[in-house]
Order: sequence, then C-alpha cells, then structure tokens
Amino acid sequence: MRAMVKRIASPLAALSLLAGMAAFAASRSYAPPQQIGTVMSKALTEISGLTASRLMPGLWWVHNDSGGGPRLYAINSAGELRATFTVAGARNRDWEDMASGPGGDGKPALYIGDIGDNLSTREEHIVYRVREPKVQAGVTAGATEAAEAFPFRYPDGQHDAEAMLVDPGSGRIYIITKARMSRCGVYRFPLPLRRGERVTLQAVAGETTGRIAEWRLVTGASAAPDGSRVVVRTYFSAFELARARGGPFESVFDSEPAPVKIPLERQGEAIAYARDGKSIVTTSERLPAPIYRMALQP
Repeated sequence: MRAMVKRIASPLAALSLLAGMAAFAASRSYAPPQQIGTVMSKALTEISGLTASRLMPGLWWVHNDSGGGPRLYAINSAGELRATFTVAGARNRDWEDMASGPGGDGKPALYIGDIGDNLSTREEHIVYRVREPKVQAGVTAGATEAAEAFPFRYPDGQHDAEAMLVDPGSGRIYIITKARMSRCGVYRFPLPLRRGERVTLQAVAGETTGRIAEWRLVTGASAAPDGSRVVVRTYFSAFELARARGGPFESVFDSEPAPVKIPLERQGEAIAYARDGKSIVTTSERLPAPIYRMALQP
C-alpha cells in the first residue's frame, strides 16, 4: 500500500521487526534469500501482487497497487518487463494481490484481488478471474480475454486486505485481512464461485487461524502449485503452513506455522511460489525493486 510504512506506529513496527528477526533466526526449511533480479521499469513502481506463470516457464505476473490502470505485467526472473496486458472488463480500484489457479474450464487462470480498503469503507470488493494470456515472441502489449468478476462482502463489516490465495485444486479463493491494531481474519468464498453475484464470505475455522489473527500487517499470501503449502507474509516476516498428508487443502489452517526467512525490503508486499514449488520469491514496491528467491532445502 502506497506510503503505508510511514503510517505505521513505531511500537507496532518494532514488534513486526522483532517477529521478522525471529523468523530469520529460526527458519531452516529454506535457504537464505538470494537476489536474482531487479525490477527497473518505470511502469512498475508499486508492485503489490506476484504469481508464477503456469504457461511460460521463467515468467512471472505482477501488477501495481491502486492508482494504476487494470494491467498485468509479465516479467522474467531478472526483473525485465516482457509484456503488458490490459485486463478487459476490469477496473483497478485498489488491486492488492494476485494468484494462479484453475479457470472455470480447468485451464490456467489469473485471479486479481481488488481488495484494498485503507479506510475500511468499501461496501463491495471484487476478485477478477481471467484466462492466463500467452506472451508471444516480439509482442510487448495486448489485452486479455474478458475478466469474470466475483464481488463479495465480509460477514462482519468492512476490512482492508492485501493477501489472497487460491486453492489450486478447487479454485476456491481465500482472503486474509490486514490488521494494524486489531485482529485480522481468514475468509473464503462459498463454492461454487458465482460470477457477477455478490456473495458473503465465510470465516475459515482451524487451529491456526487464531494465531494468524494475531499477525499484524499481512501483505501477501500464496499457495504452492500442488496445494501442499501456503505462505503468508507481513512487511517483515513470513510463515509457511503445510497441508496434512492426505488431507484437504484447508487442513493447512490446522498446521504449525513454520517461519520462512525473507529479506528486509523497503515495502515488501508480494510473495509467490515458483512454478515448480521449489522456491519462494518476493519483491516490493518502489524502484529499484529487488527480486529475492528462497530455495527449498532438501
């Protein structure tokens, strides 16, 4: 969120920083962060969402925060901008996160969360779903197919949110709200998804949701491509949840959160698993924006 770091009260920032330091010391599942690239394009000054392409190995989809147009950008791991796509039929009121998942036809799709609400006054939020476009050699701009809109409300009032993930099996959408001084929440869309119909989200139960509720300033989330893991980040720390062996996707919310060491970024909001699920990648708002990778250790 633009200039959000400047508005964080210093005691809260200190607590978040301590949490990040604890995660740095305790994490053993992933190798230390390594910078693999840097975003330099002036078109990408406020990267807020990130997800790996399911169609094109080595490419990533990103988008800007509020104030930008309804555009998706394809970049490579070095941070170089490869193509820009306008999302047909969508509006960028406050895009905060994105995810990969199955479309209505089962083919790879991109989910875009227009879920930001600084003042917690929006009556309606929207998640857009669009078939993932292909980047053709020599083509640097284009438009997606028409986006499907999934409007929603919360069951307990208005919330700001910057974290969204999608179950890669069912396509169910999950939102984690962003709390500064109060408790955050984990919510899910009812199934089946109903295009164009505003629905009321459901609160997610689970032994871990109470612990997640205590996390402050959640800025991003992602599900592994095989649905085995979920990572949730704040400005300063990240934690991974694991699906129970043989269990449903939502069993991740019953698992013990494992800290993942992430770099200290100027305004880190974006996080995603690589296409093969063997690493986690982060980047941030403001240029130059380094791209970091944390490789899963054997």
